[in-house]
Amino acid sequence: MRRAEAAWYSLAALCLLLGGLMRFVFTAVRFTGLLFWCAAGVLVVFALLERWKGKYRWAAWLRRLVLLALAAGFAFFAVLEVWVVSWSGTDWDAEPEAMVVFGAGLNGAAPSLSLTSRLEAALAYAEDWPEIPIVVSGSQGRGEDISEARCMADWLAGRGVPPERIYLEEQAGNTEENVRYSQALLASLGVPAGAEVALVSSDYHLCRARLLWGEGAVPVGARLPGRYFPLTVNYYVREAFAVAEALVF
Repeated sequence: MRRAEAAWYSLAALCLLLGGLMRFVFTAVRFTGLLFWCAAGVLVVFALLERWKGKYRWAAWLRRLVLLALAAGFAFFAVLEVWVVSWSGTDWDAEPEAMVVFGAGLNGAAPSLSLTSRLEAALAYAEDWPEIPIVVSGSQGRGEDISEARCMADWLAGRGVPPERIYLEEQAGNTEENVRYSQALLASLGVPAGAEVALVSSDYHLCRARLLWGEGAVPVGARLPGRYFPLTVNYYVREAFAVAEALVF
């Protein structure tokens, strides 16, 4: 076995190991683990092409095509990542007519870390706009004792937000449904289409939320504490792929 071929296989084995650790041990970053497995597959392809390039002329051309595809993919990913990062902040200068808080997972009936950060951001922003209605959006998922919307409503009400300001949207199971059902609920409350609406979600999620919402979206970003930086990086990487899916489909 050639030295270069052995190096490709060694890197592939390392990626398989790291991917397995992330998928089954450090499960909070399991999406990154999936990417490591994909990288392992690509490295195995390069190892095979290294073996074949001396025998078959097409192997060298295929290697160039794979490199070209990878370069194009990385460039597209970089553009999307810049887009995700650039749309992750909070617009404190807008004058919203309503607020929508996007749901995240629950631990039984308690908000998860991500959802807690979103609620804290919503509470801080709502204090500046005490009159606008607040829509909390999210259905009851697997392993959750109540709907995400009910959890958010109870959390906000328990911290001084008047219950009459809070409207529950308990059907949405994904971002697209969060947007569609919340827009319909706001329309029933008299908020016109295209009005400025504060969208409260995790910083990495705001790009896709704004993209799906359309005109009038006002970003309000929720950030995880600094000690969760590896988890934040995992979410930002994953979100670039989610934005690509939203653009395509």
